[in-house]
Amino acid sequence: MRRLASFLLLGIALTASAKDIWRWKDADGVVHYSDSPVQGAERINASPAPKPGSVTSGAPSVSSVRDPEASNAVRYTRCEVIRPAKDTTFNSAVEFVSADVTIEPPLQPNHRIKVYLNGSVYPQWPDNSVSFTFPQLDRGAYTLSVRVQDASGATACSGPATNFYVRQPSVLSPARQPQKKN
Repeated sequence: MRRLASFLLLGIALTASAKDIWRWKDADGVVHYSDSPVQGAERINASPAPKPGSVTSGAPSVSSVRDPEASNAVRYTRCEVIRPAKDTTFNSAVEFVSADVTIEPPLQPNHRIKVYLNGSVYPQWPDNSVSFTFPQLDRGAYTLSVRVQDASGATACSGPATNFYVRQPSVLSPARQPQKKN
């Protein structure tokens, strides 16, 4: 009888010690957990930890423990223009300029690449492409940069701008052409 009473008391104690756990995100997107609620927190159903040495079935996987929104948040470590190289000058009659960007880790689903030429979005650049060829750029100086936007349109990565130049031969008007000596 004492043994039965001991098990009942132990069961009641374990049930009483299982507290609610609360999860919330702060303004920086960092996930916090606590045993006391704060405004905007959600309750997580937590079961008591198994006893040491016991075998459990259906143990939580790492993905079920993570915050579902955090798994969608990717931190890009690199997004930049790799071609043309910084301060490249294209000489003579250039018909087109090829450009490449690099995104690390690779572009995630529902994210978009936005390429800026001279400070404005270049609309012909496909949203999911890391390469593009600019057709017939006029002579002059150009600035090229890249950004990655997440599904909500927020900037997830912004790379440094790179400059390149296009030179085209000048055609002298007939009045300015050198005169032949007779």
